Amino acid sequence: MRSVATHYRIYKDRFLLAFSLSILAHIALFFIYKSLPMPEKRVVLRPISLGVLQQENMQPNIIESSTNTSQPQTEATQNKPTPQQKITKKSTATITQPQTPPSTDIDLQSLSIPQNTGEFNPFASPKPSLTQELKRQADNANFDKLPQKIRNDLLQLYGTELQNMSKEEKDYLAESYFLNGEVFQKTADRMGYPQLAIYLKQQGVGLIEFVLYPDGHIENVKILQSTNAEALDDSMRLLIEQSAKSLKRPPKPITIRVRGNYNLRMQ
Repeated sequence: MRSVATHYRIYKDRFLLAFSLSILAHIALFFIYKSLPMPEKRVVLRPISLGVLQQENMQPNIIESSTNTSQPQTEATQNKPTPQQKITKKSTATITQPQTPPSTDIDLQSLSIPQNTGEFNPFASPKPSLTQELKRQADNANFDKLPQKIRNDLLQLYGTELQNMSKEEKDYLAESYFLNGEVFQKTADRMGYPQLAIYLKQQGVGLIEFVLYPDGHIENVKILQSTNAEALDDSMRLLIEQSAKSLKRPPKPITIRVRGNYNLRMQ
């Protein structure tokens, strides 16, 4: 038992000695660490990438720490003095523009128009001269002597073509109006009203045209306006053929138009 006690005492002393030495060694290391200079912390800035943006929703704590570390750097960049802008002075030298040559275009609106002619109309037909007016009066001398009713009838028959006729043609129409009209009426009375038209009770107004030659024969007989009845149209053609030899002979071939008015008289 004695030997066991002595061995226990020896181990106990060794343990206490080792424990004391360990504590002293740790205390010495602590003071040595404190006496050493602290290293400077460096802040490394990384560009924000897509991976960092995706990690914002997953790791909010990491973003908060990164924003705290980046604040001093942004403040430092804001405190940097901005470089002064260089002020460039514009040159006061006058720039001479090239002179444009004078225009050779004619301004038609600036041309003066005679005031005595009234409003200018480029499409208006020129006024006839005194000679032309006297010739027109001479050409229409016989035509103007006709009664107004007959002149209106001829204007309805020939229209604008009457103005283009020669003096001989106008004189013939004026002189033969009553003579030829009497011939057509006598022929119509002799022929009578077409029997088929009477049976069908047809009536109407037609216009027929033909060319009369100086020898009395006719050509180019054509109906310009139909009576809408074949029997009446045939009667108009026959009327012209039977009346041709009795018409007044013209000095040259002339176009004649005749209006046929077919009207049934009920008894």
